Amino acid sequence: MSTTFWIQFLGVVFGMSMMYFTFVKYKRKEINKMEYFFWLSCWTLLTLVAVIPYALDPLIAPLHFYRRLDFFVVLGFFVLLLLGFHSYTSLKRVEKKVERFVRQEALREAEPSKRE
Repeated sequence: MSTTFWIQFLGVVFGMSMMYFTFVKYKRKEINKMEYFFWLSCWTLLTLVAVIPYALDPLIAPLHFYRRLDFFVVLGFFVLLLLGFHSYTSLKRVEKKVERFVRQEALREAEPSKRE
């Protein structure tokens, strides 16, 4: 069996596994319906691309990529940068909320000791 077969096989197994884990997260109410359908669409698209990789050729050819893998590497870097930026901004937002909450609690606890 060729290397291409194994890459396709692993892509299908990964996509199907992620569909299952996404379903479990949805049933546990860890993600809402909109997020569930978004991720399910992503995993379905990944599985389809693994099975039918030449379907992307009309998209890849005008971009002048020589191989499909080159396209996926570049796309992967973009996605990782996007996710990194999103994580960073989310973390900053949570840090500010925690800081504000801790200050309010500290001031609230300090008020009764001033009266005594």
